[in-house]
Formats: sequence, C-alpha cells, structure tokens
Amino acid sequence: MLYYIKKSIILALLISICIGVSAQDSSIVIKTGHIDSSSLFKLVYVPFEIPAGITKIQVKEFYNESGNPDKNVLNMGIYDPRGYTPGNPEGFRGWSGGAKKEFFIQADQASTGYIPGKIQAGLWNILIYPSTIIPAGMDWKLEIKLISGKENSIFRVSPTPEFINNKPGWYRGDLHTHTLNSDGKRTQQELIDEAKEKHLDYIVSTEHNTNSANLSWGRYNTENLLIINGEEVTSTEYGHWNAIGLNADTYIDWRFTPEQNRIGQMISKVHHDGGLSVINHPFFNVKYINSFYYDADLFDCIEVWNGTWNGLNNLALEWWDKQLRMGKKKIAIGASDTHKKTGSPNNLGIPQTVVYASGLSKKAIINGIRQGKVYVTSLDGIDLDLSVATKDKNAGLGDTLLLSEGQNFNVLLKLKNCPNAIITLHSDSGLIKSYTVKTSNESMNWKLSGSAYRYLRVEVRTSKGDLLAFTNPVWLRNK
Repeated sequence: MLYYIKKSIILALLISICIGVSAQDSSIVIKTGHIDSSSLFKLVYVPFEIPAGITKIQVKEFYNESGNPDKNVLNMGIYDPRGYTPGNPEGFRGWSGGAKKEFFIQADQASTGYIPGKIQAGLWNILIYPSTIIPAGMDWKLEIKLISGKENSIFRVSPTPEFINNKPGWYRGDLHTHTLNSDGKRTQQELIDEAKEKHLDYIVSTEHNTNSANLSWGRYNTENLLIINGEEVTSTEYGHWNAIGLNADTYIDWRFTPEQNRIGQMISKVHHDGGLSVINHPFFNVKYINSFYYDADLFDCIEVWNGTWNGLNNLALEWWDKQLRMGKKKIAIGASDTHKKTGSPNNLGIPQTVVYASGLSKKAIINGIRQGKVYVTSLDGIDLDLSVATKDKNAGLGDTLLLSEGQNFNVLLKLKNCPNAIITLHSDSGLIKSYTVKTSNESMNWKLSGSAYRYLRVEVRTSKGDLLAFTNPVWLRNK
C-alpha cells in the first residue's frame, strides 16, 4: 500500500512539473548577416517583432571570432518599440557592448547592463556593431527566444541616497568605476566592499552606455560611502567621456559623430541634472596621439590621470596645462577606471580625486569639482594644501586672488606623508620653483609678484619623474 502511495505522489509531482514547463511557451527568431571589414564601427539595427503575451526575451549572439592578434568583436544592445533613433532614449533597454554574448529581459529582472520591465508587443531593434574586425569580415547570427508565461512583478527603481552629511572638508573618491553592468569583472556589492576597505568617501558609477547600475544602487548597504550616478558615454571611434552627477533614470545617448554637432545637447542634459562632463583618457592609445574627437571646449573636466601613471597620462597632463595657458579653465581630475579587484593597472582609488566640499553629498561633491577645489593623488596618505595670500586676502584651489599691478604675494604649500618627493610650482609661463621634500611633513612659502602670472599649480613627483600628486590652479587676476 505504501508503495502505491509513494508512486502516486511521484506521479503527481511529475504532472505538476510538466504543467509548469508547458505554461511557458516559447518561439525562436533567427537573424543572420555579414559585416564587411570596411564597416568597422558602423551601427547595424536588426528589427524583430514581439507578439502580445511575451513576458521574457533571451538573446544570444554568434560570430566568427578568429584568433589573436586579429579578431572580431561584436557589440550589442537593444531598444523596445518606444524608439531607437539617436537622441531618443525612451526605447533604450540595455547595452553590454562586447562584454556579453547573451542577455535576457523580463518584468522584474534582467541581465546586468539591461533594464528590467514589461515586454511590450511591437517592433524591437537589436543594435550591433564591430569594434574590431578581421579582413574577411564578420558573419553573425542572433538567436532571439520569445517566452510567454505568467507576468512577474514589475522592477522598482531603487536609487542611491544622494546625501550623507553636511560637514565641510576634504573627501577622497574615485570618479571612474565599472562592474558587471558593463565590462567590469565584479558585482556592485564587491565594488562597494572594496571602496570601504580603501576608506574612500565616494565613488562614481560609470558603466559604458547604460544606466542599469544607477537604477539599483539603493538595494545595497553603502553605509557612509556616497555613490554618485554616472555613465561612460562610449564611442569607440571618437573617444570616451564621463557624465557624472546624473539622476538615476537619466540615460545619455552615445550614437553621434562629431560632425553631427549633437554633443552639446548631450552635455546640456548632464548639466540639467546638475552634473559635469569629463573627457576620459584623451591619449589612451598606442599611437600617443589625442584620440578625443569631440569639441573639447564644451566639456567641464579632463581626466588627466587614468590608472597607473604612464607616458599617456603625462601627455594628457601636458595637454591640460596647454588649455590652462590658453585661458580655458578646465578642471583636471584623476580616476582608476577600475574593472576588477586589486591586481590590475587600474586599481580602485589609484589615483583618487580629493575634493573640498561643503559636505558628503552628490550636490556638494559635484560643486566642489566644478569650482576646481580639487587635487589628485595616487596615495591615500598624501595631504596637500595650496593657497596664495596677501596681507589681507587668501585664495585656495579654484579661487581667484585679486591683485594690484606688481603686488607681492605669498604661495603657501603644506605637504604631508610624501618624503623625498620633488615639488614643482607651475604657472602659465612654465616652471617657477622646484623643491625636494626632506621630511614627511613640510611647509613651503614662496614670495612672488602678481604681474607675471595668471594661475599657479603644484606637481609632486618621485625622483624618477612619476607623478604622485598634482593640484588644480589657484587663479590670479589684476584689479
């Protein structure tokens, strides 16, 4: 008797499992094509129709990758029926570039880099383009699985808190970070944990061409770590730039050429959120040339220092200084561009941007950067304090000191935890002073005349010439 009871229970379980499987009907759409080697970076939109009743889509890409050093890399993203034309962000549902070969989207969740939500019936478009391609070109296939079934609950946006405290002071952070939401190799929680281990006060989330991470930072225990929303607006052909200080639901479109003159509209969208636009690693290529092709004058900041200090960063530093000499008040920042945990040339917090702000909040940090109250360092123990003073006036980083013609003034520099370093003082006329630090804590006082300089800034280097820290300028102006 017990045998028949057990057999009946097993049969009932098998029936229920079968019912569960059949409740999710699916169909597969196949799209194929070839991309010629002359079409590097050219965008290809692949349309497909989704009928009513579909609750989940799964997409896989296949292409001939070839071998090293020549290879094919196919980038991928997707737009729903609300629109896919450049400048229309309504239909954007995710982007993974070349970091993933498959993804899914449903109402309550999606692959990292993609936006959960209802699967609307209508015409969808998958965007693909090759970022590297072999002479024979690329044969590609998309396998699109459409699944119907019970609708899950709708994903709810959980934005990060924008305020931690209103205590004025210097705050250390990293303005350029990645997770699995683009081409990073760690989760959002793992990035948070490492930032806390390194005693950073803030980080900026800058995933490539997607705001998916920004929609969910509030789900994590950040405690006293401020997370600021951003996006790395990534055009492989024309350069990368960071939009920092965004609202969680803001998406910045990247699909414009310099000749289309649409970049100003995108930057205006960033400014509308109270954010800043940053030119990323402008010399980041093996040709040692400036590879940023958009109008640099439209941008607020330049990422002078990206990851471990090298010759490309030094070129960026020289380019920034040239902008200053031309009277362009571009704010210089540094950031790690971290993609994985410590052990790469782009370790979290190396370098870090130190900002004087009225508090630890999105608004205060962004305002501090906008005002130029910033220095950059590769070591969290280095403290810098640069100011310019007369008998009755004092100006710090980002400030402007008004001087009478020929008036004398003092340049005051305090430096901590940087023994044996070489300090250099720079202006629009070039190098002014050089000093070798002898102890861990030193103060310098240089007397200058106000008629010769428009700005002053400091660099701190090792004896080998590697940069340890640098400041943004203090500005000078004659009455």
